[in-house]
Amino acid sequence: MRRKVISMKKKIKLSKFEWVKKNIVIVPVVAAILAGTFTSVRYVINLTDTIEANKAVLINIKRDLKVVEDKLTDTATRLSAAEATWEMAENLYRQLADQVREHAYDIKDLNR
Repeated sequence: MRRKVISMKKKIKLSKFEWVKKNIVIVPVVAAILAGTFTSVRYVINLTDTIEANKAVLINIKRDLKVVEDKLTDTATRLSAAEATWEMAENLYRQLADQVREHAYDIKDLNR
């Protein structure tokens, strides 16, 4: 039995051309695996670049949003102050109108 194994090993020895001819199916498979690996690595690198670019954009948007929020708060404060001033002016106008009306009545009473 040992002789058969040794003799089979000697028969298995193939020339390079015969080996390539016998394993011709392996070449496209290996090429496909290499191409798939390269494509996958390139895709991951592109995704990483996209993520980094989007992070920078988000940081800028957050900064701009904070500036706009501050301006909006300032505008709301100024609007509240303007509304309070307007309300005060309306109250003063009513008081002045009432005083003028009272003086008009007093003048009518004096003229009688």
